[in-house]
Amino acid sequence: MKERSPRASLTAGFQLYMGNFRRIFKSTWLAGLITSVIAGATGTVAFVYWPELVSRIFSNVAAAWQYADQYRLLLIIIALLTVLSTVALAAFGGYGVALLRQHQAGGALLPVQRHLHWEGSDMWRSVKALLFNGVLFCVSYGVVAAFAYWKRAMFLDPMHHIASLVLLALLFSIVSTVLLPTAYITTRYLFERKTHYTVLLITRYLTSLRFWGSQFVVLLVCFIVLGLLYLVASLPELILYEANWQARIGVVGGDPLGMPGYITLLTFVTCTLSSFMQLYIVLPLLFCLYYVYGSIDTREQRKQENQNIPLS
Repeated sequence: MKERSPRASLTAGFQLYMGNFRRIFKSTWLAGLITSVIAGATGTVAFVYWPELVSRIFSNVAAAWQYADQYRLLLIIIALLTVLSTVALAAFGGYGVALLRQHQAGGALLPVQRHLHWEGSDMWRSVKALLFNGVLFCVSYGVVAAFAYWKRAMFLDPMHHIASLVLLALLFSIVSTVLLPTAYITTRYLFERKTHYTVLLITRYLTSLRFWGSQFVVLLVCFIVLGLLYLVASLPELILYEANWQARIGVVGGDPLGMPGYITLLTFVTCTLSSFMQLYIVLPLLFCLYYVYGSIDTREQRKQENQNIPLS
């Protein structure tokens, strides 16, 4: 809990994560494995069964009605698995919060001795943070989407096409700028159990807005660095998805499948392993925001203390 520049927050966050990776892994690997298995099941359904169904529909549009029930069922399954994967990811983040709470209290990350342990409070708080942010972001960007739909005639008019795209990009940029301070608010909500998200949003938004630049720099650097690593870890999934898509299209056209009989199992294992790596690639973002949160709070406390000093 001290003042740090965005660069110092990034350095401290990555150093804390890399320097204690073995401890972090020991405390979170089982929760990460469970989360990855759920994500692997989601990827398997989306990468194997979905391409074949879509290919059959578009290859015979006149008889597409016969796939209606199967289409709806598969959409529901993918949607449920996606929601479950997202919730599992948020719950996994709760294990990271629990470790950082130890660091906040004693200055060290202590691995849990038992492999199977339950961080119920932090997991539930992390899931609630996801829900609060999900609602906030959906409503905010939904307003922009509703405006675009309302002005769809202007967007489709070639004479106003460029101006419309610029306007739409400007609206999305404004909404993103307004929503960026939720990074600090969400982090503070995760670490202060007696707070409520909506109360923090109302009382601390202007405070967070004053440190917009620090949060933007940290998020931008993390997005670039971690995003590239995430893309590398996702390459096996992307390759398998493309292979499955091309093979299923060929089957619909009368060609042999051209894929091994264990392709479904291979897809599941690949998606699970990739998801497992992706979890530990994304987790450093929490560590960097942890230091941003500490820096903002320290500056606000010092500001309040200076304002209470009586004039001599």
